[in-house]
Amino acid sequence: MSDPRTPGPSGEPPAIPPAPGSSPAYPGFPPAPPTNVAPQQYSPPQQYSAPQQFTTPQQYGAPPARPSSGLAITSLVCGIAGVVLFWAIVPMLASIAAVITGHMALGQIRRTPGLGGRGMAIAGLILGYLMIGVLVFTIVSTLISLVVFGAFTLPFVFAN
Repeated sequence: MSDPRTPGPSGEPPAIPPAPGSSPAYPGFPPAPPTNVAPQQYSPPQQYSAPQQFTTPQQYGAPPARPSSGLAITSLVCGIAGVVLFWAIVPMLASIAAVITGHMALGQIRRTPGLGGRGMAIAGLILGYLMIGVLVFTIVSTLISLVVFGAFTLPFVFAN
């Protein structure tokens, strides 16, 4: 093997191989960065002040609840009782009581602005009127069916 530092047979100077990590300059490519340049010095880090201390926010509670009208509660309870106990005589009495106390509660709430329970009074009125309507329909349909069908059946029952 021949030493690359010794002159070749034609007397030309020996070719020096490129240093590792460097690439030959090709057209169209940026030149390799110089290896003997000192790295760029960065500015010292910015000093921040101590973190700001915040005070705890003032706690706001919910506004105090408005007291509900007792008549509104009674109207709602009677309206529900009229719906639940539809099979007894209680719905007629409870529904009438729901309508009466519901109207009284709405008047009381209108006169006293700090008093709540309007929704309960309206719900009691709706349930009361609904059950009174069902009760009236049941009574009217029962009477009509007795008159219509009774006119044809009673003479035959008593004829024997």
